[in-house]
Amino acid sequence: MKIYNIVGLLCVIISFWSCSDDDEVEAKLQQPTFTITQSEDNSALYYFENTTPNKDQFYSYWEFEVAGEKAADLAGPVEHTYKVDGDKLVTLTMVSSVDALQASETISVTVPVDEGYPENAENLLVNAYLVEGSGDDFDNWAKQNGGDRMSATTDALIGGRAIYVNNAAAGNAWDAQLISDAIETVVGDEYTFSFWAKGEGVIRFSTTPSAQYGPDYTLTSDWQQYSWTITANEANTSIALDMGAAAGSFIIDVIEAVKGAEALPLPGDNGLILNGGFEEGEGDEFTNWAVYNGAVSEETENVKSGSRAVYVNNAADGNAWDTQFVSDAVETEVGADYTVSFWAKGDPCAVRFSTKPDATALYGPDYTVTEDWTQFSWTFTAVEAMTNISLDMGATAGSFVLDDVKMSKD
Repeated sequence: MKIYNIVGLLCVIISFWSCSDDDEVEAKLQQPTFTITQSEDNSALYYFENTTPNKDQFYSYWEFEVAGEKAADLAGPVEHTYKVDGDKLVTLTMVSSVDALQASETISVTVPVDEGYPENAENLLVNAYLVEGSGDDFDNWAKQNGGDRMSATTDALIGGRAIYVNNAAAGNAWDAQLISDAIETVVGDEYTFSFWAKGEGVIRFSTTPSAQYGPDYTLTSDWQQYSWTITANEANTSIALDMGAAAGSFIIDVIEAVKGAEALPLPGDNGLILNGGFEEGEGDEFTNWAVYNGAVSEETENVKSGSRAVYVNNAADGNAWDTQFVSDAVETEVGADYTVSFWAKGDPCAVRFSTKPDATALYGPDYTVTEDWTQFSWTFTAVEAMTNISLDMGATAGSFVLDDVKMSKD
């Protein structure tokens, strides 16, 4: 009898202990709470911290977007960087052996765009680098078809913003179509359109109105440039990217148009000249360039592309070489032709090219700067295996800005 009583008592105790333990677990799993802190240096970077009492006793995880990837909770703040603008639903989930609770909050995210990104001055398309716009919209571009397949991404080649396209299935080329604002074209003249892309998909160019159609380009996993040359048949032409033919996802950036039969190089490529865009250096010092006479200074507001240019201010007329800005030496082939160019705007001052070394110097003509950005170029035949390009700018009183020096072998 005593044995049965003891056994019965043990059962009661065990049963009570089990219920008490379950109740204790349930009591400890409280409604989750968390804090959100935005980085002071990067508007797309956030820190999320789980502030729920006794959180360490439970499994917890984060979702930083609807249907986004899950991230395990950490002892301290969890860091997440967003790549696309928009409202983001952040959810913290905590799980016990018998229950799960969630807390959510919506934040409005603005992904910063790189300032001072390089540009090709010859490009005719507006917002060619897809930097301008908000959310999944791109200024000066229209989503003609399949707009829900297109979104913004920071996985960009230039400027920190590009377009991401996701086709769930193969279809017609025009099922996903992005169209530029019209540019002025001269009927009968050649124009070359180009874009850079990577991923899995097929893209072709077309034009509107009076449609012309380019070939299909099959993308690869690495960034590559694709180009197409047309003879204009309208005074105003829009370029379309027809992207719906194949299933897959890909990224497009740096969509450009230029007069002629050659596509533009990637922005920031100054050909043979190092730092031709003057982006590298600090203050009034420009990497790969030397001031031989006079003085030049940094210009950061009125630039042709990027974030820096060269400012020249001559107090009085003088010799061309009184203000002289000289590049590092470039390897050149004796007897070969080379073309060098720059962009300038300001007072009507005279600028010329020359070469060094001085013993075999060549001299270009005088170019007069105008109030609008204008490109000036000079072709010469190399007489040295190594050649410096000199900008001789001291002949005329006045001030002007100079940017984007390029040099290529003809």
